[in-house]
Amino acid sequence: MKNISFKYLIKLYVFPLAGAFLNQMGMPWKKLGRSKLGREVLIAQVKKIKETLVIEKQQQPLNIYFLTMLGGHTHNVSVDVVLGLGLKKKGHQVHFVLDDLCLPINEDRRNGQEANWDRISAKGFHFGKRYLNAAGLDVLLLSELIDKRKEVDIAQFASIFEASLLKHYKVGVINEQLPRLAEKKKLIRQSINYTTQLGNHILSLKPDRVIMSHGIYSTWGPPFEILNEAGIPILTYSKTKRKKTEKFNWNYTADWWDVSEEWVRVKDTPLTSEQEKKIDEYLETRITHKDDVLVYNFGKLEAKTETLRRFKLNPDLPVFSLFTNVLWDAASAQREIAFDNPVNWVYETIDWFIKNPHLQLIVKIHPAEVVIGTNQPFADLIKAKYPNLPPNICLIEPAEKVNSWSIYEVTDLGLVHTTTAGMEMPLVNVPCVVVSKTHYRDKGFTVDIQSKEEYFSLLDSFKPGQFDMNQTSILAKRYAYLLFERYQMPFEVFDEIAWTDVRSLTFNTIDELFEKPYFDAIIDAIIEKGQFLTN
Repeated sequence: MKNISFKYLIKLYVFPLAGAFLNQMGMPWKKLGRSKLGREVLIAQVKKIKETLVIEKQQQPLNIYFLTMLGGHTHNVSVDVVLGLGLKKKGHQVHFVLDDLCLPINEDRRNGQEANWDRISAKGFHFGKRYLNAAGLDVLLLSELIDKRKEVDIAQFASIFEASLLKHYKVGVINEQLPRLAEKKKLIRQSINYTTQLGNHILSLKPDRVIMSHGIYSTWGPPFEILNEAGIPILTYSKTKRKKTEKFNWNYTADWWDVSEEWVRVKDTPLTSEQEKKIDEYLETRITHKDDVLVYNFGKLEAKTETLRRFKLNPDLPVFSLFTNVLWDAASAQREIAFDNPVNWVYETIDWFIKNPHLQLIVKIHPAEVVIGTNQPFADLIKAKYPNLPPNICLIEPAEKVNSWSIYEVTDLGLVHTTTAGMEMPLVNVPCVVVSKTHYRDKGFTVDIQSKEEYFSLLDSFKPGQFDMNQTSILAKRYAYLLFERYQMPFEVFDEIAWTDVRSLTFNTIDELFEKPYFDAIIDAIIEKGQFLTN
């Protein structure tokens, strides 16, 4: 119990007992989870659920390994628990790997919190271990699967090393002035050394399936790449945009939204009137994000004339709108095609518009900078380089109460790196230029740029109305239906009071779990290596 305070020990062992007693007295698990007993209620609840598990006989059981790793991430551990219980019921063998304070740095060991690293990791590990054990699931410890004295070649994981640095410091560009940079580089290399060994060890066990969250950074990246290269079926999962949904990928990291195979099959098939109605209703909610897990639109929808007046835009001159990403986020980092990095893309675009004062540019900084945080605010970079922007360039900061859909309304041409705005603008007949690698690129409804020369040539020659958006908007809506309505699988199995903060499960028996929408289909898709799509 090293590094755990006596206070947390009491919470870890007494709170589940209190929860079990109070539930026996008639208090619902949801209410208990939302009480001061907190997430530890999960331990008591899953222990009771385990008693309802009846394992079906399986002639050829699959050997499945979950790389849970960080036990304190209640969303990820809860996904693992429910999938593990579902697969175990079907007669398959499931094993769960936890980091028992072995990794010198991981996603829990955040920059600026170094003094608390061991305590945070210890709490996460012991909670995760008790949770998995209470569910009757087999736990393997990372320290027992690797040799800390051994050094392996990690040269092939240079991109994982860089991505891990970006994530740790929450920046998009690494500079030598970052605090304790040499030390952190050493720790990340050591973590990659350990997880490389883990990947090789799991490979030697000849798994039939490997399941992990994300599949990125130093914690999961090396095992993912090792197993993927060896042809092992790897399932990654992550939260999606919509509430109570999850997305699953075979052999793609979870930062990638993979619907390409299904898109080829359905892109030429018109949506039914029912499907049109369904996606239109959801797209309407994206203006306020009322059905999404995170809110990125802070302002109300405005009339076009109001937006033009608010930002002092000339209605007689073309408006180009550039939408940034959070620089360090996996959905944005290391996706460059036309430019060497997204910062230089923005700088060079601003430079071009400074030389073309007859054209107008909006630069809208992604609101996620204030929602999930960043240590390299895009607006600060722009202000430092351009202390006095000319009147034809408008900078909208991330906390400003401006709705992206209002900006779409005044836009003649959109400019994006990888943000979802790039697939939303074509929905409202706004052509959009994509300069980097993103899931909606090359789907037929965006202008996909290969080089900066092509990019600036297009800006120079662009005339409002030059693109026929009729078929483009039809394709964009078909893609939106596939992505938002079919790819994001219903996953209504836990009560999550805030982003990733799971407090209780929404079922009391294994049979109830399998009655949840699409849960049986998800388990079957894991077993059969099928697609994860709704009908």
